[in-house]
Amino acid sequence: MKNEKQLIGQLERHRTPAPEGFADRVMEALPHRRTKRAMEFWPTHGRWIAPAFAGAVAALLVVFAVGHFNQPAVAQPQVAFHFELHAPGADRVELLGTFNNWKSGDIVLNGPDASGHWTADVMLPEGRHEYVFLVDGERWVADPKAATHRPDGFGRVNTVIKVYDDDNNA
Repeated sequence: MKNEKQLIGQLERHRTPAPEGFADRVMEALPHRRTKRAMEFWPTHGRWIAPAFAGAVAALLVVFAVGHFNQPAVAQPQVAFHFELHAPGADRVELLGTFNNWKSGDIVLNGPDASGHWTADVMLPEGRHEYVFLVDGERWVADPKAATHRPDGFGRVNTVIKVYDDDNNA
């Protein structure tokens, strides 16, 4: 710190002042700019026309996009679908699938009945769905009665179903 102060002191002693009128001559040599009013309604040289037009178009697109996305969604037909699993030793059976975002605890099957069957009737939107049964919170079981299965990419198998309302497809 002391060395820095000594260096600054030495530099101050060797400083040469600027010649008289130097700052005035520099300012006069700079090109003169016309001062603009703070708020011009319409630019005189058209430099802001393109950005203003682009902004107006963007604002209109936002207004139309918001109106488009706020339209009420068309209700998708729902179809009652019966799920059943034979798991006589289970304490709890859940249904997880694309129709409930694979959420545990969302759909719990009723049971078991006297023969060990667990069941649930669920309203599903029309279309293709994948699902599994979650037995006792730890064992993932594909529906053994279903015709179509596919690997889930995590070493297990999902059941695939296609649900359609017979009344709408007649």
